Order: sequence, then C-alpha cells, then structure tokens
Amino acid sequence: MKNISRFGVFITIATSEISEDDLLSLGHLYVEKQDRLTGLLRWSEIPSGEKFYKNETLHNLKIKLIREDKKIELSLISEDFLEKFEHKIATTLETLKVLQIKNQKVRDL
Repeated sequence: MKNISRFGVFITIATSEISEDDLLSLGHLYVEKQDRLTGLLRWSEIPSGEKFYKNETLHNLKIKLIREDKKIELSLISEDFLEKFEHKIATTLETLKVLQIKNQKVRDL
C-alpha cells in the first residue's frame, strides 16, 4: 500500500504479478521501463468497516480496468468469511500473547 487519499487507496503492484493480457493493454514499452506500477483501489470498491494502513500488504486484488491514459483501477476479490475471521483471530491472539509477556516483565520489575 503506497498512499491513502480521498479517492481511495493507491497500491503498488509488481509487474510480475500482472497477467499477460493486462500487460499487453498497458503497452509493452510502458511496462518495460518499470518493475512496479501503481493502481487505485477506490473507496466505493472497499466494503464498509475495512481498515487499511500505509505499507500494509494486500493479496486479494485484481485489475478492474486499465484506462487509455494507463491508469490502473483495482478491485478486491471477495474473501471467504471464515478464512478472514480466522486470520483476524490469529493476529489478535498473537498480539495478546505479546502484551501478556510485556505485562509480566513489568510486574517482575
């Protein structure tokens, strides 16, 4: 994730992760000069309640549209709710363990 703006979230994509069809629509000469491209994930494409942070990595993206001026619009691929929930629970559990260790160290002092 490169930047968060009023239009949406600007995300940097490695050209190696872009499909051949999308690379062809961008133009061979345009892509050869760059190993990374930036696309826009508009707020209207993001489900309400989702939070993003700068420098966060997203894996569930696809190219929605490539405009004539070579601007890339992105969209989110819907995730399985249980998989997403499991990831959030695992992350929360890890955070709680770290906090518990920190609290124990403070008590021992």
